[in-house]
Amino acid sequence: MIASALLTALVAIAAALNAGKPADDAAITCQRAALDLAGAWTNDGFRMRAHPWIGTLPEGKPALARMNLVAGNRYWFTAATNAASTTLVVQIYTASGTPITADTHSDGPLAAAGFAPAASGTYIIGISETGGTPVPFCLVYSYK
Repeated sequence: MIASALLTALVAIAAALNAGKPADDAAITCQRAALDLAGAWTNDGFRMRAHPWIGTLPEGKPALARMNLVAGNRYWFTAATNAASTTLVVQIYTASGTPITADTHSDGPLAAAGFAPAASGTYIIGISETGGTPVPFCLVYSYK
């Protein structure tokens, strides 16, 4: 009984300290915008991964995600925020942090980067914004 109460209290404290998840309305708006832009890639035969990454960009730092990608496929990573005055940037790096040359799209709160890896392995996807303030975002990726 005491262990159960302690576990419940710890979970509640952990949830209260997690500032990474945006409010539901912001998350839905960001996801809708990211999916709208990613729809352009599906028109070219890309398949969209079912689970988006939704969060809040840390102040002055990029959000980073490690992805295992397969050589021979082509990928598009699409991000959006609901902060209209923000300019997002999506960058792709090797596992060691070397930037990769990619096709890019940037239109204020919408951004995307696409490439075809020459080798299978781990890559890092970075999402950053120019204002230096925390903003909600959604990242989706498509592949073919």
